Parts: sequence; structure tokens; C-alpha cells
Amino acid sequence: MWPPLILRLRIKNTNHNFGLWLPLFLVWPILLVLGIILGIILLPFLLIAAVLFWHLWWVRPLLFGMPVLCQLLCALRGLKVEIEQNSERFLVHFW
Repeated sequence: MWPPLILRLRIKNTNHNFGLWLPLFLVWPILLVLGIILGIILLPFLLIAAVLFWHLWWVRPLLFGMPVLCQLLCALRGLKVEIEQNSERFLVHFW
């Protein structure tokens, strides 16, 4: 699974007709590099915190939630939200 590559926004009402295509494939490499850098810097602190606070209830879901967050991000591909009311329309589409 791949994360969405393009985000399409469209807002339409009686006064405005606005459409926007955002190329997310330009954002993902930047976020990946920032994530790797932050991961390298914060990894020792996260490991120490995980060892010290493993007995607390909130640490395990926090650590095991990262893969689920990545799966959720990749599952956004193909999501289409379209809201229509009278003459107003709002569309968000992840490609």
C-alpha cells in the first residue's frame, strides 16, 4: 500500500467556485527525511522512556500505534468525501 499522492479540494457555492490540486508526492519525501532525522535523534530517549515506563498502561499502545498510524495514512488513498447542501458543495478526494 502506498500513501495518497494527490489531494483534490473543491469548494463550490453561489459566490465562489474554488478548486485545488495538491501534489502530496512532493511532501512525502520531505516528511520521510524529517522523520528519519527525528527518529535518529529521539531513539535513545524513546528507548530509555520505554524501559522506565513500560509498566504504565499508556506506553504500550503508544509504541505499538506507530505501524497502525502508517496503515491508516496509506488507507486514505481512494477516500472521497463529498458534502452537498442546497447550492453549496465541498469535495475532498485523496488519489
